Amino acid sequence: MKRLIVPILLFAGAFLSTWLFQRYTFIWQESDGLFLMTGDYFSKMFSGPWHIAGYLGDFLSQFFRYSFYAPFIVGAGVVLAFLMLRGILRKFKVTADLPSALLSCALWLVIAFAEGPARGTAIVLCIFVLWLLTRLLPKPGRELRLPSWLDLALCAACAAGCFIFIATNGKLKGRETVAEVRYHVSVSDWYSALTAATPAAADANPGILAPALLALGETGRLGDRLFSYDVRSEDDFDMVEQGDSYESLFFRSFLYSALGCPSEAVHNLSQLATLQPHGTSFLVLRQLILECFRAGDYGLVEKYCSVLERSTLNKAYVKYFREQMRAGTPHARDSVEFRKEVPLITHDPFYNLYLLEGRSPDTRAVQDRILCTLLLKGSLEGFRSMLMSSSYASGPLPVHYQEALLMGGFEHEGITPAVRERFMAFQTDVFTLPAARVQERYGGTCWLYLLSMPSGQP
Repeated sequence: MKRLIVPILLFAGAFLSTWLFQRYTFIWQESDGLFLMTGDYFSKMFSGPWHIAGYLGDFLSQFFRYSFYAPFIVGAGVVLAFLMLRGILRKFKVTADLPSALLSCALWLVIAFAEGPARGTAIVLCIFVLWLLTRLLPKPGRELRLPSWLDLALCAACAAGCFIFIATNGKLKGRETVAEVRYHVSVSDWYSALTAATPAAADANPGILAPALLALGETGRLGDRLFSYDVRSEDDFDMVEQGDSYESLFFRSFLYSALGCPSEAVHNLSQLATLQPHGTSFLVLRQLILECFRAGDYGLVEKYCSVLERSTLNKAYVKYFREQMRAGTPHARDSVEFRKEVPLITHDPFYNLYLLEGRSPDTRAVQDRILCTLLLKGSLEGFRSMLMSSSYASGPLPVHYQEALLMGGFEHEGITPAVRERFMAFQTDVFTLPAARVQERYGGTCWLYLLSMPSGQP
C-alpha cells in the first residue's frame, strides 16, 4: 500500500493544479492546436522537429477541449513518468522514491510552463525508452535506503512545493487569465469574459484590454465603464497599430463577428491561421465554418467541414452545420445582391464602424464604439453631433457620455444631477488639490482622460 501513496499524491497534485489554476490554458492549447486523421497531416508532423512526440502531443491536446480531460492527462503523465523512473532507478538499487518524485515534479513544471504538449510528451517518451533499455541491464551499484516515513514525507513536500509554486507563479497566472478571456470571447460569453478581464487584470496583461472593451460593448456597458480601464489611446480600443500580430488578428476576427460583418471576420481568421504552427487550428476551422454559414457561403462551409470532420472530436459540430445548410438558402457569392450586402472594410476602423452602423444586428453596440472612439480622439464636437443623431438623442445617457457633454459645455436631458454636481466639484478640485488626490477622487471618469490630451481643458 505504501508503494501507492507517492503516485496518488503526485496525481492529486497535478490534477488539482491543472484544474484549479491552468484549466483555460490547456483548453486554449486545444483551440490553437490541430490533429487530423489524414496522410498529409501525418507526413507533415514527421518532417518536423518533434516527430512522434508532436504527433502524440497533438492527439492528446484535442481532448483538452473538455476541461476534465487535461487535468487527468497531466496527472496520468506525471504518475507514469514517476513509475518508469522508479523502475529505472531500482535497476541501480536506488529504492527510495524521492529521486523519482523530484524528477517527476520537474516534468510537472515543464508541462505547466510549456506552450504546447510536444515538450512534455517528448520527455515522457524519452523516459519510456530509457525504461525499456534498463530492462536489459543487470543490477549493479550499492543500494540506497531511506526510512520509509522520511521518504514519504520528502516526496509529499516535493509535490506540495510544486503545487504551491504553480498556484502562485505570476507568469502562469497571467497566461491563464489571457487564455480564459480568449476562450470566453471565442464562444461569445461576454459576461464571463468581463469577470476574468477586470481592470487590474488588463493592467497586468495588456493583450486582453481590447477584448475586455469589446465585451463591455456587447453587454451594453461601454459608455459606463470604458475609463475604468487604463485606456490611453485609440489603439487600446481597436489594436490597429499592432498590425498583423496574433493578438490583433484574434481581436479583429471576433470584433467583426460581433458587429455582424462575417466577410471581414473570415479575412482576419485566414490571416490568423498563417501565424499558427499547422497553418490553421481547431479554433480557426470552427470559426470559419460559423462565419461562412452566417454569410450564406455554403460552398466554403462544406470545404471547411470536410477538413474538420477528419479530426476525432468535432464530428458533431460538422454534422450540426450540415443539417443547418440543408434547411437554409445559400447566397451566390458573385451575385449583385451578395456584393451589396458586404461592406467595403478599410484600414480605418472608425470609417468601418460608420459602414457597419446600419448593417449590424446590434446597432447600439456599433454606435457605442463610434461614440467612444470620438471620445478617445478628444473630439467633443463630433461626439455631440453623433450622439444627437443616434439612439441616445433623447432619454437616459451612460455616465461617460454625460461627463463628455459637460466637459464640452453641452446640455442634454439625460444628464443627471449627481453627475452635474460631481463635475462642478471636479472643476474646483482640479485646480486646488494635488494630482494624486484628483486621481483618487476622479479616476475612472473621462474628464481625466480628456485633460491628459495635449488640447485638454478643464
